[in-house]
Amino acid sequence: MTIQSNPKLIALDWGTSSFRGWLLDGEGKVLESISADLGILKVPDQDFQSVYHQQLNPWFKLHGSVPVIASGMIGSRQGWVEAPYVACPSGLEELSEQLAYVPGDSKANRPLLAIVPGMNHWSEGIPDVMRGEETQVFGAMEEEEPPMICILPGTHSKWVLTKSGRIEDFMTFMSGELFAVLKDHSILGKLMQGEADDRESFEKGCLQALDSSSGLLSQLFSARTMGLFQQVEEEGIHSYLSGLILGSELKEAFSRFSSLRPTESPMLKLIGDGKLIEVYQRAFSLAGYSTKTVPGNPAISGLRKIARLASIIE
Repeated sequence: MTIQSNPKLIALDWGTSSFRGWLLDGEGKVLESISADLGILKVPDQDFQSVYHQQLNPWFKLHGSVPVIASGMIGSRQGWVEAPYVACPSGLEELSEQLAYVPGDSKANRPLLAIVPGMNHWSEGIPDVMRGEETQVFGAMEEEEPPMICILPGTHSKWVLTKSGRIEDFMTFMSGELFAVLKDHSILGKLMQGEADDRESFEKGCLQALDSSSGLLSQLFSARTMGLFQQVEEEGIHSYLSGLILGSELKEAFSRFSSLRPTESPMLKLIGDGKLIEVYQRAFSLAGYSTKTVPGNPAISGLRKIARLASIIE
């Protein structure tokens, strides 16, 4: 790709499983991007500096010393430099004031890398944390936006409540990991015949969770009994269990964010793409809620906002 504009910032999303980077001009336009299967757990001997130079030196050779900012697990205790958590509620200002820095060598006139801190939140005596998702959420925010709940589906899904440009509250659900464990390591998985998407079975499981007075633990076994009594075909048990877990996630989140009502709720934004977003959209529709999907990768915008507040760029 031929680059016409003058690059001003390199933004990195460096997580557990992948390394993604974007070369941005002064207006935040993506000039070029890179992606590598080099998340922090896949870096040999935790030699993050070698990966950094391997991936970014082609840009540095073309454009000189462009400042770099990153979010994600690269700032965890297992990462390059730990960026301590910022307590919730907080906004962009607090994140920009508490960046962690990887120093450059004696010849460098700036740090190699600025790292965005994660966020923590306590509820009922239990801490919760996130790294990387906060940057996506701030990137998805618009000016003077009403209260918003961002949902970031994944192995560990996040629900993030924002008000007046600040993150007020958030929850983590291990829905994706729970489904994988039950599918691969439980009696429920032994009953599954294939993994085709069965819409009817998914909806049956989702509505069962949403409408029942029982909790998830007492309903999980129904993935077996519904098959035994021919209420769900064996080919549909996979989808039924998925719906049951996702419906339980929505139900618990609705309870936490009790202001949610189908007719007067905060705006619901789904952040992500692909099939998983479609599955969540279907679940929200069954529960009576409409959602908006954030296109692209809002981490790019979030990183740029933080870089500007920290005076890394103008």
